[in-house]
Amino acid sequence: MSGTQLHIHSGTAFLVALALAVIVLLHGWITHTRRRAIVSRLFGVFYGAWVVSMTLLPFEVAPPGSGVGLDPYWRESVNLVPLRTIRLYLESDLGRVAWENLLGNLLLLVPLGALGPWAWRKLDRWGRILGTGLCVSLGIEALQFSKRFIDALPTTRSVDIDDVILNTAGVALGYAVFVTVRALGRALRRLRREDG
Repeated sequence: MSGTQLHIHSGTAFLVALALAVIVLLHGWITHTRRRAIVSRLFGVFYGAWVVSMTLLPFEVAPPGSGVGLDPYWRESVNLVPLRTIRLYLESDLGRVAWENLLGNLLLLVPLGALGPWAWRKLDRWGRILGTGLCVSLGIEALQFSKRFIDALPTTRSVDIDDVILNTAGVALGYAVFVTVRALGRALRRLRREDG
């Protein structure tokens, strides 16, 4: 921290997650909460910290009156036209950068789709898990946009509807894995009961 600036980096997110994890464990121990509930809460805490560190950090709060806000080129880093950026990346010669961006956005919320329904049974429906993934992705994009108004660091992230599309597709991919693994597990249990 320098002057009135506050610098927040990925390590901060994980320190906060660690503190919350201790609170979750203590609360679970005191209230005799089931292990599954404690594990699901711990998953939520650490996964949330990881998503924040991947999408919003580093971050430095600028002092009031520092002139931080929308730079003249902000329109170039906001895309509201579906599939424009995806098409641009697929047709470009950016190679590894393009694939890292596309796959990174696709894979970011796969754990939510794959493990979310196990951790929170209310998410065990296609509509609910996709709606949750869509809301999380829209929230990330909104926070990335609003970050421009207070972040003093020169690194800004783009706000892109294609990120939302890829994130939500990742949730669907993760949930498909969850449904498949669950069906295989049930089939194996049935076979064992029939054999035994």
